[in-house]
Amino acid sequence: MIGFAKMQETHLRVMSWSLLWLGCALVVVGFVTNSMWNNVPWAEAVLLGGLGLAAALIAWALKRLTGAALATSTALVWLLALVYYAGFASFAAVALLAVASLALGSLFIPADWPARGTLSILAGLALISGVVGWLLPFPVHGRAAYCIVLLAMILVRWRVIGEVLRPMPQAWRAAVAAAPVGMWLAVMGTGIATTCAWMPTVHFDDLAGHLALPSQLVSLGYYKMDAASQVWAVTAWASDVLQGVAWLVAGRESRGMLDAFWLLLGLALMWRLCEALDLPPWLRCLAVALYASLPLTVGAMTGMQTEGPTTALVAGIALLIQRSSKPDRRQLLAFAVLFGLLLAMKVSNLMIAGPLGLWLLCRWRARLPWSTLPVALLLLLLVAGSSYTYGWLLTGNPVLPVFNAIFRSPYYTPTNFHDDHWDAGFHWNIVWNLVFHTSRYVEGGDGTAGFVLIALGGSLLVALFHRRSRPLALVALGSFLLPLSQIQYLRYAHQALVLMIPAMLCGMSVLVQDAQRRRWVAGVLGALILTNLVFVPTADWQLRHGELGQFLTQSRREFMEHYAPIERVIELVDNRYGATARVLITSDTMPFAAGFAGRAYVVGWYDQELGGKAARANQDATGNTWTRLLNEIGVNLLVLKSGQVSTALASALATAHGRLVLQEGDLQLWEIGRAVTGFLQPGPPDTVSVKFDVSTLPDGPTLAKTELVLDCQPQAAPIALSWSMTRQGAEPWSYYRWANCLPDGVARVATDFAVPQAIDGLAISARSATSTPMKLSLASAGLDARPDFGAHRDLARRMRQDLASNLARWVDPRTAKSVQHAGFTLRPPAHGVAVGFDTKKSPSRAGFVQATLELGCRYAPTPIVVGWKTVEEGGVPELHYAWAQCGRNGVAHASFDTKVKRRLTSFTVTAVPAQGADMDLRLVGADSSYVTNKGFRGVVNRKRIKFAQWLMPAPGMVRVEP
Repeated sequence: MIGFAKMQETHLRVMSWSLLWLGCALVVVGFVTNSMWNNVPWAEAVLLGGLGLAAALIAWALKRLTGAALATSTALVWLLALVYYAGFASFAAVALLAVASLALGSLFIPADWPARGTLSILAGLALISGVVGWLLPFPVHGRAAYCIVLLAMILVRWRVIGEVLRPMPQAWRAAVAAAPVGMWLAVMGTGIATTCAWMPTVHFDDLAGHLALPSQLVSLGYYKMDAASQVWAVTAWASDVLQGVAWLVAGRESRGMLDAFWLLLGLALMWRLCEALDLPPWLRCLAVALYASLPLTVGAMTGMQTEGPTTALVAGIALLIQRSSKPDRRQLLAFAVLFGLLLAMKVSNLMIAGPLGLWLLCRWRARLPWSTLPVALLLLLLVAGSSYTYGWLLTGNPVLPVFNAIFRSPYYTPTNFHDDHWDAGFHWNIVWNLVFHTSRYVEGGDGTAGFVLIALGGSLLVALFHRRSRPLALVALGSFLLPLSQIQYLRYAHQALVLMIPAMLCGMSVLVQDAQRRRWVAGVLGALILTNLVFVPTADWQLRHGELGQFLTQSRREFMEHYAPIERVIELVDNRYGATARVLITSDTMPFAAGFAGRAYVVGWYDQELGGKAARANQDATGNTWTRLLNEIGVNLLVLKSGQVSTALASALATAHGRLVLQEGDLQLWEIGRAVTGFLQPGPPDTVSVKFDVSTLPDGPTLAKTELVLDCQPQAAPIALSWSMTRQGAEPWSYYRWANCLPDGVARVATDFAVPQAIDGLAISARSATSTPMKLSLASAGLDARPDFGAHRDLARRMRQDLASNLARWVDPRTAKSVQHAGFTLRPPAHGVAVGFDTKKSPSRAGFVQATLELGCRYAPTPIVVGWKTVEEGGVPELHYAWAQCGRNGVAHASFDTKVKRRLTSFTVTAVPAQGADMDLRLVGADSSYVTNKGFRGVVNRKRIKFAQWLMPAPGMVRVEP
């Protein structure tokens, strides 16, 4: 038996040695036959090499000064560079988030588990992203709130945090001492990878989509979930949620620092996974260096994609499974949290979660801790369920736009989304093509996949013969090939390499027992690492085109003007136009609306409705269709791209008297207006009264801007101004402010309003704030009122309103059908309406009385006088008067709410137009309700009414500072 084992080991050694050299030979053949050196942007590769050399020299000097190990001093150099370029505020925010995550996640990771610190951080991030994900539609997201909550977590669990962090320096020193050269190489490869995290965010997908969630949390305090404007708005969002948390805490966008943190977390867990596989320390370090040097790993540092977080999660889950020998309740909860975050990152991660889940079931032999399973499923739902639940409730498709032929959401065409660009075919030679013809499978150039797949592919086969590494090798193969079988897009399969590389090195374990062969293995792996690093600039267009070099030699503004000029447009819109700005980006090749925080629309495929309307508008050369479309969506700003402006759009822009505001490269920002001129009203002397014709204004939520220019006498006394507005179905609203007469004898006042209803009337008056006459006269008055197109697209606000309305109706005792009574018509006064209410069921003692009145009318600016008359038992009649306004929709509303001390014996209401006008008033509906206000039931009713009023406050006006 012993002889058979030795013979088998000998055969494995021969096979492993042969396959290793065969793989290296294939790499050389493919490299030469495809002239791979022609694909390398050598200037950028030399720049990365120069940065690595500079870091090594500084680290060597630091080592001489401090006596620290070279790997330690090198790590410090790269860390300082990352903090300098990515920002200290971002570093502090990510550090705070990491420590708070450790505090929370340590509740699930016991003290005796390996890699407790990194696993606790993963679990904590999962719980934080899960809770924040469920809170996204609610306006509770603010910098102070997040800082307080994260600090509170740390303060509550500071002892546990100390226990976890205290051994880390000693563990680092031990790891460095065990393999000083290998650790230095791992640190150097990781440091070079983080150089891409130094740069600002200019990635296409980030500017078009990923920035939307974080920017809206910062600007609005909630996420709009506007699936009409961005079809991916409710897709799995955990990665963007954590980006938003870091941004809120730092006070600035922190993508680069968080990307670097995910990379470090993933590499640390990969090192631990290699340790669990009994790989020697130097081989663990080379495994880390191999993965860090892969061009696609480095390319992931340039954007907000999910590959970095997914890699860390896959490594963490694999480590837990490898270390798990039997079913355990605490482990099941930890797995639920980590698998939940994996699915919350991206729905396609199911193709990675599947093989990992099967491995876990095989490891536990399907003996699950059934009593803990319900809690585990709840944790899984908490972490992963928010995007899928909100997607289903708000759009009808939990994975919009995927599988829309099944769910048929109105926000996307009834087809299953599939990116045909990556249909290169799943053929027998796909691995060869991935390595030497990578541009067919990803946005990068040939060689972006690195050369590990072919060079060490044979070692992966050998790993299948080792009992300890066989499960990991099978899972790695499944996780790599399953995504490629569905769509030949390398980015979706790349994270499986964090499992595949340790499995490959396990296949080489029989070789490293011999000192001479160990040197050959180290040389091969070192050559692979160096070759991968040379091809790093092929990973992304930003790297191929010298972005890093320009970033290091230019100011940030110059850099962004070249790579992302839309940032300058966003900055100008924020500073000059504020929250009421609405922007239409008319180029479908740069749909970069994400950074506008919900204030911009695009005409590309991301917005199915506007994309179709814009295509039809471009067919009308007169521009009339474009003019109607611009009026419909209420934009006041257009972003155009030179060479992509249709004749129809140019005609509409000329009709709207567009004005060029900014030219940034080939981007242009144009302003358009729809001013309604105000007319002077008769009034007291030295008073200017202006009224506006509102008949053509939008009949729904409105964004309004008033501009008033007065001729005046320059003097110390200010001018008192007042705005009076009547709104459809709401109480009249007034606003007051001061203005000064400038030395040129002119006073200019501009005010922006966000009105949640249609405007039924608007007037402005101005007079001297003192008794001193100022000889005021009107120079001009204008009103620019636009429909708030985004109001009905704000799915989060709509959900909040529906939720609050339904809850308020359920809570408020006056809305129960058993206490509501319809009114009846009485003999009406001239041109008016009279209604009586049945009082037989009113409380015999104190009670609450509520009534509503809805009238049909002919629109006129004349107010309607509504008089409510109540008579209590043994009392005298009491009259209550209020104003109502006929809206432009031909409806007027009035409501009445009071408390009575005794039973009501009579309750009536009359409505008559003021000034004897004939507005054709007619009754549409009227009802009343009565509930008691005495005893215990009265106390309960009072509390319920107050709570209902808190839930449903009247929609208020918002004055917005431009």
